[in-house]
Amino acid sequence: MTDKIFHCRATGLTLPAFSAAGDAAAGRVLSRGETFTVSPETYELTKDRLGSSFLDLTPQEQVQKWGSQRFGTGPAPEDMVIGEDDEYQVFKAAFAKLEYSRKISDPAARKLAVQKVWRDHGEVLRHLNEDYR
Repeated sequence: MTDKIFHCRATGLTLPAFSAAGDAAAGRVLSRGETFTVSPETYELTKDRLGSSFLDLTPQEQVQKWGSQRFGTGPAPEDMVIGEDDEYQVFKAAFAKLEYSRKISDPAARKLAVQKVWRDHGEVLRHLNEDYR
């Protein structure tokens, strides 16, 4: 087997890992939209006791097993944003936009930019202190 390219369709997909000594190590947790390459060695680590790898599941088999498709073959589609299904990542992106808009020096432009962020991302930012509104 040569290296294979996949993309993550649901944040939380985890690739197993082992240390050089063969001990279990922390795996790599992927975010939606990430493209990842699986080497033959990593592929072997994904096999269960019966020799089957979850990476061989078709989209339909993934839905049957997990209730949704977790990964796909090939690179991530261009319109798939990394982490867009992860509440924390979405919050960080919205907060970054808010901070950027609050630094605009022109008061009128700043007000319009902040209002736009709240209009577009208000649901995600709803728990922020009133000082950020």
